[in-house]
Amino acid sequence: MTEGVTRPTVMDWNFGDLLDATAANVPGDRPALIRGDTVVSWAEFDARTNRVARAMLAAGLPVGARIAILARNIPEFIEIACAAFKARLSHVNINYRYTTAEIEYVLADCQAHALFYQSEFAELVAPLFDVLPDLTLDVQIDDDGPYAAMAREGDGSPLGIPRSPDDGYLLYTGGTTGKPKGVMWRSGDARTSQLEAPTIKTVVRDMADHIAMVAANAAPGRVIPACPLMHGAGLNSSMAELVGGGTAILLPNTRFDAVELWDEAERTKATRILIVGDVFARPMAQALEKFPGRWDLSAMRVISSAGLMWSREIKQILVQHLPQVTLVDILGASEASGFGYAITTATSETPTGYFEPGRQTVIVEVETDRIVEAGQCGEGWLARRPPFALGYHGDPAKTASVYRIVAGELLAIPGDMAAREADGRLRLIGRGNMVINTGGEKVFAEEVEEAMKRAPAIEDAIIVGVPDPTWGKVVIGLATVTEEYDEAAARASMLKNLAAYKLPKRIIVLDELPRHASGKSDYRRALEIAQAELGLVA
Repeated sequence: MTEGVTRPTVMDWNFGDLLDATAANVPGDRPALIRGDTVVSWAEFDARTNRVARAMLAAGLPVGARIAILARNIPEFIEIACAAFKARLSHVNINYRYTTAEIEYVLADCQAHALFYQSEFAELVAPLFDVLPDLTLDVQIDDDGPYAAMAREGDGSPLGIPRSPDDGYLLYTGGTTGKPKGVMWRSGDARTSQLEAPTIKTVVRDMADHIAMVAANAAPGRVIPACPLMHGAGLNSSMAELVGGGTAILLPNTRFDAVELWDEAERTKATRILIVGDVFARPMAQALEKFPGRWDLSAMRVISSAGLMWSREIKQILVQHLPQVTLVDILGASEASGFGYAITTATSETPTGYFEPGRQTVIVEVETDRIVEAGQCGEGWLARRPPFALGYHGDPAKTASVYRIVAGELLAIPGDMAAREADGRLRLIGRGNMVINTGGEKVFAEEVEEAMKRAPAIEDAIIVGVPDPTWGKVVIGLATVTEEYDEAAARASMLKNLAAYKLPKRIIVLDELPRHASGKSDYRRALEIAQAELGLVA
C-alpha cells in the first residue's frame, strides 16, 4: 500500500464468511462442482472445505500463511482455495507449465508454507522441500492420497471463527517481461470488484442482502471456466458463481476442445462460459458452424472473455447460433479489474476495441497527469479508483509505479493506454510496455493484432518489435491462416484501419502461435521465433 494514503472503506466482505452463509442457504443436494462424472454437492463441498481448512490450521499454519496450489482444472483446486479462505490463509496460484526452478522462485518469493500438488507434478516439486525452509506442509492430490483423507475425515461443520476483509490471496502474474510477481488482493476489495460486473442486476450491499439473494435464487448460474484455474480469471469466475450459490463446471480433459465444451455445456445446462479471447472463441464458433443444431444450448446466457479482446466476426457467429446469449468482453488486469466492458447481443454491439467504462474508470493524461472524467474527451493512461489490489508482494517500487497518487487520489494504472471518445466510450490503444518504436513512430502491438485478425483468411495474430539498425525496431507479424490466405489482400485490408508505418514489415505464417495456457500471447517466445525466422541472434 502507498505510504500515507488512506484507501476508501469498502464493504467488509470475506470469502470465507460468504461461503459459509451461502452453504447455509442453498439446497444441500445442489451441485457445487462438476467435472465429468464427478459431482460434488453443496453439502459435500461445504463439509470438505471445512475439513481441509481445519487440517490446514491443525498443521500449525498462521493467519495469512501462503498455500500454493499446483494443479490443473480439477475440483480439488477450487476446494483448496475455498478452504484457505475459510482458514484465513492466502492461496497462491502456480503455473503448471513451470519448471522446477520457476516453481521454486514463486514459492520462495511468497514464502509459501504449504504446497498442494497433483501427483503428476510430484517429481517436479520433490527437490523443493529440502531447499525451502518455509515449506512445511506437503500435500499430494490424487484419488486416494493425503488430500483425499484430509477432505474426507474429521469435523465438516463451519469453523465458526472471526474473519477479516483483509484476508485475501496472492495472484501471480508472469506479465510480458521479468519474473512472476504476486499481486496482493484483499477479500473485501475482490468481492466489491466482482459486484461491479454489468451482468449482476441485484443490488447487494451487505450480508443480509447476500443471504436474501442466495435464498431467493432457485436457479443460480452454472459457469464453465474454459481457461485454466491457475490464472486469475478462471478461479475468479468460479468463485463468483459459487458465492452466489451456483455451480462451477470443469472440462474433463486437460486440452481445450470446443466440441467437448459444447457437449458439457449441453449436458450440465451451463449458463455461462468464461474464455480468453479468440484462441477459445474461434474454435467454439467453428464447431457451431460445423455442427449446426447439434447441441441444445438454450440454458446458455453469457459468454465472457477476460484479458484478451476477441474479434467482431467471431462474436457475430456466436450470437447468430446463440441469439439469447450476451457476449461480454471484460477489460481488466491482475492488478485491478472492471476498467470497461464491451457488450454484444443479437441486436446490438460495442465495436471491437471500444468499451463502456466501468464506474470507477478514468483516463490520466500522460504529460499533465490530468484526470479525464466521464463526459470529457482525452487520451492517456487507463486508470481506476478503488477498489483494487494492494500492490505487489515484496516489490514496493513496482507497487508505487502502478498504484499512484494523481491529483490527490490513489489510482491503479497498470499500463494500458486508452482514449475517451465523445460518446463516452473508451477506445483501447494498447499496452504501454508493448509499444514498438519504429523510425520515431509509436506502434501499439494490440492495435495491429486486431487489424490483422480482421483481415481476410488470417485466423490469429501476434505482433512483436524486432531490433533493427535502421529503424530501431521493425514491426513483425506472426499469424495462423486459412488456405485462402493472400498476403497482398491481407495488407490491403489492414491499410483500411492502420497507417502504413504500422503494418508488419513481414508476416510469418505458423501452424500454431505461441500462447500461454490462459490463451494470452507468449510475446517472449514470439520474439524468439521472429528473430530465428529473420536469421537474427536472439
